[in-house]
Amino acid sequence: MPLAAITTVLFLAVITRPEPEVSTKGGLETPMVPNLRANAEDIDAITIRQGNVSISIQRDAGQWHCASADGYPVERDRIRKLLVQLDQLERWEAKTQDRERHAAVDLDLSVEETRAIEVELFVSSDLVSHVVLGKRQWSPKSTFARLATDDQTFKCKGHVEVAVNPIGWLETNFCTLDRSGITQLTFGPMELVRSNGSSEDGQSTWELGEKNLDSVPEKALQLAKADLPGWPTRLTLEGVLRRDQHQWSTDVVVMTYAAQEGQLTVSIDLGEEEGSGAWCGLDFVPAPGQNIQPEWTRWPRWLYRLPDYRVTPIRQIQDALRSSSNLPDEGFTP
Repeated sequence: MPLAAITTVLFLAVITRPEPEVSTKGGLETPMVPNLRANAEDIDAITIRQGNVSISIQRDAGQWHCASADGYPVERDRIRKLLVQLDQLERWEAKTQDRERHAAVDLDLSVEETRAIEVELFVSSDLVSHVVLGKRQWSPKSTFARLATDDQTFKCKGHVEVAVNPIGWLETNFCTLDRSGITQLTFGPMELVRSNGSSEDGQSTWELGEKNLDSVPEKALQLAKADLPGWPTRLTLEGVLRRDQHQWSTDVVVMTYAAQEGQLTVSIDLGEEEGSGAWCGLDFVPAPGQNIQPEWTRWPRWLYRLPDYRVTPIRQIQDALRSSSNLPDEGFTP
C-alpha cells in the first residue's frame, strides 16, 4: 500500500465526523492530534517513548524500518493502523490542568517509571505532533490524553494500540514452510526422507536415508522423527540482528529442508547457555516458478532470535547424536 494512500484512509475514517465547533464546545469533539491529517502523507519518522524506553521507526525510500530493532523492516499496515487510531482519538471531555493530578490518569512525564506513552511524529526531522497517551477505559472505549506542550488533559473517544517493545512492530512469524511439501531433511550428518506410507493418524512417516542406516542412535532418530518435520512450518522471533553483527561459535547445528517452496538451510548457534534461546540464520534457494515472498528476501541479511522452546529439541537431538562414538562432533562456522 503506497504511503500516500494513508491520507485517503484517514479521510475515509473520519469523513462522517462533524466540523469542529471550537468556539462553542471548547475544542471538544475535535481530534486529539489536530494536525495529523495535514501531515500524514509526509510523516517519515515516529518515536514512541515510555520513561527511559524509546523506539524509533523511520521511513526510507518508501519502506519503514525499526531503528530500535537494528533497522528491521516494519509492515506499512502497522504504521497505517497507528495513524488511523491517532486520528480517530477524539476529545470527549476536558479533565484536569493540574500537573499534580496528571499521575492519576497516567499522564505524568516527570518520573522515570511513568506509565504515560509519548508518540512523536516527524516530517523531515521536524516535530509536527507530540501527544501523550495515558490510562485507558473499556466501557465505552476511551483514553486519557494530552498534548506534550499543554497541561490540559482530555478523556478521548477510542484507543491507540502502541507497542513499547521494538518486537511489537515487527512481523514475528519469519518462516512458514508448508509441512506437506517437505520431502527430505538433514540434521548435521543425519538424513531423513519422507516415505510413501503414513501412520495410523494420517501423518507422514519418515525414514533414515540410505547412508545413515547403521549410524544413528535410536534416541536421536526418534527425537528427530518427532520434532524435525514440522519444525520450520511456523517459526517466530524474539529478536533480530544483522548477520555481520554476530560472532558465530563453534557449536552450530546445520539443518536442510527440501520443500516445495525450495531448499532451506538453517544454521543455529548453540554456543550460548542452555535455556536462553539461540540465534539462527536462514539461507534459501527458491524452487523454479515460486512467487518470491517478502520474508525470503530478508533471510540473507538477518539473524533471528529463537525462543528456548524451539531450541530445546534441537539441543536434545544434538546431544543424542554426540552420544554415539560413530558420529564425531564437528564444529561449523557459517
